[in-house]
Amino acid sequence: MSEYKNIVIVGASSAGQLLANYLSPNLPTSHRIVLIDALDYAFWPIAALRAAVVPGWEKKVTAPLTQDTVFPAGSIHRLIAPNKVVELKENSVVLEKPFEGSNEVPFFKCILATGAQQPSPMRPAADSTKQGWEDALVKTQNEIKQANKIVVVGGGAVGLEIAGEIRAAHPDKTITVVHSSEHVLNPTADAPDPKGKTHSYSSPPTLPKLSITLEKVLKEMKIDVITSDKVIIPASQSTPEEWSGAFGLQDGLKTVKLQSGKTLEADYVFVSIGNKPNVSLVEKADKGAVISGLVDVDDYLRVISDTPNSPLSKNYYAIGDCSSTPGWKTCMGADYDAKGCAINIANEAKGKAPKKYVRPTLAAMMIPLGPEKGAGTLTFPVVGTWQVPGAMVKAAKGGKLLVEDLFYGRFKGSKKVAADV
Repeated sequence: MSEYKNIVIVGASSAGQLLANYLSPNLPTSHRIVLIDALDYAFWPIAALRAAVVPGWEKKVTAPLTQDTVFPAGSIHRLIAPNKVVELKENSVVLEKPFEGSNEVPFFKCILATGAQQPSPMRPAADSTKQGWEDALVKTQNEIKQANKIVVVGGGAVGLEIAGEIRAAHPDKTITVVHSSEHVLNPTADAPDPKGKTHSYSSPPTLPKLSITLEKVLKEMKIDVITSDKVIIPASQSTPEEWSGAFGLQDGLKTVKLQSGKTLEADYVFVSIGNKPNVSLVEKADKGAVISGLVDVDDYLRVISDTPNSPLSKNYYAIGDCSSTPGWKTCMGADYDAKGCAINIANEAKGKAPKKYVRPTLAAMMIPLGPEKGAGTLTFPVVGTWQVPGAMVKAAKGGKLLVEDLFYGRFKGSKKVAADV
């Protein structure tokens, strides 16, 4: 058995790895971090859409998850990857493969940073290897190159960004975005929950002016946008000329039907699906700790539950995409959660009271449409949300997609991380 009290972090994506970085210099020497991930590589979703279109970018969106890329030489903290947590217990987690001679890792506190899932190319499949995901991205690049008429289902951030990336790389293709709302993104708030529940995975509404600006930029880029309509996704193919509902490259030009009765021609269909939080481990341990598809947390980021004597309500925290913290599920939000959680875990390790977490008001919504164009907003305390020009989006995000600064930069180990080219 280890001489240390373990701080287990389940998930080494943005929130989990950032938490390890913030926590490691502030823990007593009696405590160590045990960071666990199912994959042996990290990936950067922010640049995944460009990697699905532009050759060479598939090598920029992954990095090896190893002891010497994550932690400095001589560190007492440990990375366990690739390995899966298969069960959550009150004071331990159970692993698929042994660590230090046992499949069970006891802990002082456990933080769930399991993130969310999306189909490739946005994120790799749960069991995908680094090479497997890179190969899938190259396959998507080649299929998009072959296509002539592309329909993008959904005009949220993912749908708009993939349309922009395709247009920047392929000026002559026909691109149509179909969105169910009156304007792109999410400029109107969702209806309140009749049960009065405040937590939801639905993003906060975006600035209406941002939607209008993006629609103008899309028009300038010769990307057609159909709003207040939906693509009918069939369960099977009725005739050889009709779209079967299969995503990606089609075996010829197909007819895509809309609810309005309109039809579109497409030989490539991209469905922009939002994040689905990874909460299956929590549901297995205690369904009462899940609310609106998220791990329910209190004002201290501690897991809470409707179940009496829940095994998760004493020593578990949750942060990032899987947790019910309010606000956009973005890298900035994950960073805020990690900082807040690090303070509370360090306080508990030192015998101090945790501190109430309030996510900072400052927030950014940057929508690049390829490397040169886009639009965005910044939300400030007191003064509210303001639109920023496309040049700022290009400088802050669109050009390099934060790969070097925020992705490679989060690796603090003795072995430096760079593009795998």
